[in-house]
Amino acid sequence: MIIGKNFFIIEIPKTGTSFLRNYFKKYKNILITTHHDTIEHNNKFWLLKKKYRISTIRSPYAWYFSYWRWSCLNKNSSPLYKDLTSQRLKLKRLKFNFNFLNYIASQITKNTVDLKKLFQDPKSKKNFSNFLNILLNKKFRNFIGSDYSFMPHDNLGYMTHYFFYQNVLRENYNLLYDPHIKFNQLIKKLDKKIVTNIFFKTENLNKDLKIFLKKSKIEKKNFKNIEKNSSSIDSDNDYLKFFNKKDMQLIEKKESYLFKKFNYKKLSKEKL
Repeated sequence: MIIGKNFFIIEIPKTGTSFLRNYFKKYKNILITTHHDTIEHNNKFWLLKKKYRISTIRSPYAWYFSYWRWSCLNKNSSPLYKDLTSQRLKLKRLKFNFNFLNYIASQITKNTVDLKKLFQDPKSKKNFSNFLNILLNKKFRNFIGSDYSFMPHDNLGYMTHYFFYQNVLRENYNLLYDPHIKFNQLIKKLDKKIVTNIFFKTENLNKDLKIFLKKSKIEKKNFKNIEKNSSSIDSDNDYLKFFNKKDMQLIEKKESYLFKKFNYKKLSKEKL
């Protein structure tokens, strides 16, 4: 998290946060905490009283591709890679009753060798497609081995789950575990609990940052030569060649909330 006098920035992974962290290191009076932590991790700073409560967001297509490719390149540095390719039986994850026995069975029997193959080649369209189908197909959700495995709603995407993890308080995030709330009602309820009031889009990160600096009267520093994450993708949308129509439709279905909220265009109808 990035914390200033009158603002904070929550950092969703693979949304340009390495750039933001490296930029704000130029300021002596701005604190850089643990990457991708939450408000609860920093509750001593009275964050909710700050005027500008910022989060980051990215096109779901680009987000999934970037997260997969980064995981291919970094393997055990990726939480998602470790969750998918290791057996996860930590007791704290077994406190949720939903699908308890199926989760244990899946963790014991899942083929970690085959799952590791999904991350062997960052240029493989087939591996990327298989990765998406395992991550977003509910029948494989127990393979993931994270809190997401215990969420009962079929149409909840991994990115939407992560978005709420970062942008609502934990007491509200925990509603995602409740199988008795209809999914559409749940999403509407959580949307009203979002604590952030500004969003930087990865696609317009420099522009959004400059607008914020001007609005908050923070002196603008030099943007040149700021290191970005090595997995950042080109702005010419070449990465979309990795997607077939079925992959796009799967993401559009699972991340429908994010497409609508942030006005991202659904492209599956344009895919030949």
